[in-house]
Amino acid sequence: MSGETNPYISVFRTLHRDSSIKVKNGFKMLETNYLAEDMTITASELASAIGYDSHSIANEQYGSFAHKVSDLLGREPENDRNGQPIWTFILCDMDGTRNSRGHLHWTLKREVADALEELGMVSPKINSNIFLDVEKKEKELAGLEEKYRESVIQARIGQGAFRKRVISYWGGCAVTGVKNTEFLIASHIKPWRDCSPAEAIDLTNGLLLIPNLDRVFDSGYISFDENGAILISSFLSNEDLVALSIERQLTWPVGVNSVGRLI
Repeated sequence: MSGETNPYISVFRTLHRDSSIKVKNGFKMLETNYLAEDMTITASELASAIGYDSHSIANEQYGSFAHKVSDLLGREPENDRNGQPIWTFILCDMDGTRNSRGHLHWTLKREVADALEELGMVSPKINSNIFLDVEKKEKELAGLEEKYRESVIQARIGQGAFRKRVISYWGGCAVTGVKNTEFLIASHIKPWRDCSPAEAIDLTNGLLLIPNLDRVFDSGYISFDENGAILISSFLSNEDLVALSIERQLTWPVGVNSVGRLI
């Protein structure tokens, strides 16, 4: 959506000049909401992003930020409680589902996400959903012979001839050296979503990774430089690295070009 038709862009530009702590926290929570899986998050997770334990603080501060957005947009959310607007609905939708602690899930509106991307406040998020990837390439894939088309799709899910050839070439995880291929994922250096059909099944564009590295690499949280040294996004905390068993000393073979985009 272009800046001419997305009203959130001018609103966020205006608010970005506001140095108050609540507005700064509002943008931090927006960024965290954007980076969450499926852009869906709970108030307790938003609170953690701004250094608080209580979800009620996130509700208050996200709501306060959303109220400012609403005023600048010149419109109120359609949802209310006892006649009072629920301001967060200016930024998010709520599907009614809850996490294990009973907290509601908030999903960032696509229009809000587009504005954040357009303004460079976030790095455009890489979609890692197989079905969406295939759907977006439907027209391109439709013109291929059935067998070739199936090979390209199978490569997206790390199966078929592509997986067999990648396993044969690498013999183990390209980064950790783990040899048990039952646990390894045949991944793409250049993301499948950005590949031509030929690139999607090209052995030189494939590598084997253990699942945790595959996930964070495909999502743009890690990459590797031309010398093979790992590059780690600032959005991965030290706690995340420990939990994921990702060490800052990890490398992969020099000469293998990483085109994964770091967020």
